[in-house]
Amino acid sequence: MKAYLDILDNCLRKGTLSDNRTGIKTIRIPWGATFEHNMEEGFPLVTTKKMGLKNISTELEFFIKGITDKQWLQDRNCHIWDEWSNIDCWTPIYEQKRKDLQKKGCLSPETDKQAKNEAMLEGRDLGPIYGWQWRHFGGEYIWKPENPLENYKTRKPGVDQLAKTIATAKKDPNNRRLIVSAWNPVDQSKMALPPCHIMHQILIHNGKLNLIWTQRSCDMFLGIPYNIASYAMLLLLYAKELGYKPGVLRGELHDVHIYENHINQVKEQLSRKPNKLPTVEIPDNNWNGLLNWSAQGGFVLKDYVCHEKLSGEVAR
Repeated sequence: MKAYLDILDNCLRKGTLSDNRTGIKTIRIPWGATFEHNMEEGFPLVTTKKMGLKNISTELEFFIKGITDKQWLQDRNCHIWDEWSNIDCWTPIYEQKRKDLQKKGCLSPETDKQAKNEAMLEGRDLGPIYGWQWRHFGGEYIWKPENPLENYKTRKPGVDQLAKTIATAKKDPNNRRLIVSAWNPVDQSKMALPPCHIMHQILIHNGKLNLIWTQRSCDMFLGIPYNIASYAMLLLLYAKELGYKPGVLRGELHDVHIYENHINQVKEQLSRKPNKLPTVEIPDNNWNGLLNWSAQGGFVLKDYVCHEKLSGEVAR
């Protein structure tokens, strides 16, 4: 997919070395880039390395349903969020692990860091992240470990941005306020990770539905290929829900970067010849609307031919 590979190549060649909170330096273009793809040309799933669309779609379903318990993902063999949890959730686990290490006389900077990472792995609550903001913006977030799905039934449910956007688009397709935001400064301290892709907007014109998403932080090797595919799938879901043909997918990518420990993988990926893009269909059977969509049986990927997998460590 040329649009993505061009940004990746430009970042590698013209980016400058920069420090960041993770401790792993990046090659960075801080003024960003723009990704654009016409959905008529195929589904934008990167072919220069193997991508798991089922995994990506399961996370999207997780967001659409407003779920914040990472156990839901793990039960479906999706491990994107394994290494994260809400600070209020993992801190008590970490403190107990630290006490145990102190009693055994083996507390050190290394074991302390390991204890913290293990605590984040064990914690289930991700806090009011993407899906919560999409479905309950401004709502009262309460974590109920005995029944996380009850988190939705609060005294203050907030604004269901997805439902509102769909309802507004049906009444007024020319509306320029069809926006869903995940960026909520009030809730940021409660989130396992502040949102990287902070908002999306749909724009309908000449019988086609276009989607633009805005992303503040762009991990070009690991994250962006997932984000491209996820928002492409969301575009298809909006189009089916509202009765339009898929149009243009556009990403406004702000801090574009490649982590130092991904450079070799990026060079390998850029040396590979891209294959023809696959197609994705949203089948009519089991279709109960965007808000009830399930990744299980909810899409059909056709003609995906890709190069072998390339792995990289996630910077935390």
